[in-house]
Amino acid sequence: MRLLDRDGLLCDAVEDLGREHLVPQQALMEYWPWARLRAEQEEQQLYAEIRRLPPDDYARVRELLASDPVAEQGVLWEKWGGLWGRFGFFEPVSSWPWCNAAGWCFPCPVCAWPMRVQPAGQGVFAVACDAHLLEGVQYTYRPVRGGSGPPVLEGGGASAGRVEGFPAAGDYLAVSRTVWRYVTLPGRMEFAIRDALTGIAGLDILMYPGGDRYDLHITAAEPLVARQWRVDAKAWRSFGALADALLERPVLGAAVPLTIVVPHRQRSDLPLLQARLAGRPDMEVMTDKDFVTKVLRWCRGES
Repeated sequence: MRLLDRDGLLCDAVEDLGREHLVPQQALMEYWPWARLRAEQEEQQLYAEIRRLPPDDYARVRELLASDPVAEQGVLWEKWGGLWGRFGFFEPVSSWPWCNAAGWCFPCPVCAWPMRVQPAGQGVFAVACDAHLLEGVQYTYRPVRGGSGPPVLEGGGASAGRVEGFPAAGDYLAVSRTVWRYVTLPGRMEFAIRDALTGIAGLDILMYPGGDRYDLHITAAEPLVARQWRVDAKAWRSFGALADALLERPVLGAAVPLTIVVPHRQRSDLPLLQARLAGRPDMEVMTDKDFVTKVLRWCRGES
């Protein structure tokens, strides 16, 4: 892992790991813009701000933070309606020089959050998403003197689809990195699972049941063989820290285990999390894609 960027500052990955593992070193204070809390605590603190809403409004806010993590302020006003202004989830991208590509920002084609821009040498700049770099979301561009409009990005990875830039100024707002890491990223998994399973006969999907004790409750009823799944999506960078947080939860005697769903891009590290949770029969772990496949196979009578 790269620890420092070209300017000698801590890379975002290190910051995420430090937050999840509660790194307390005083020497890092000047590089840490947020309160030093356990990630699970901060995640719950974010959700606590909106849990006071009625269930329908709560689900709407969660979906808005997942589907539209960056937009012009007027667009956000229209989409949020009367809920706009009640929460401080958004920040102006004009205050984020790290995503400025010659006066423009580019949203990640996977999560829609602004991608990071860094010099790559010989007048070339690299543009990539911190969360989806391993999936091939990476580009390069070379500034053109006197050019108008956004720079032309050249894709350098398998998932580097065409993206449309927006001005890194004006009224464009994006969710903070904290909201993106702990609400937007898992939220996109939650709604992708919902959308992938919606419309299948016999499946009933409930988002955020029981005051959001977990993310999805899926029931397979007649004519299918009765089966239920309780799903909680997590997008932590460190599976070690995630395991610690999950093991701190009380053991529940629920008949249906809680399925912890993690991004498919982290599948190579999944055995670590599975091993750490081996003594918890009330939990199981798999990737988001594997979970959808499992439910679809069950519906076809293959498992």
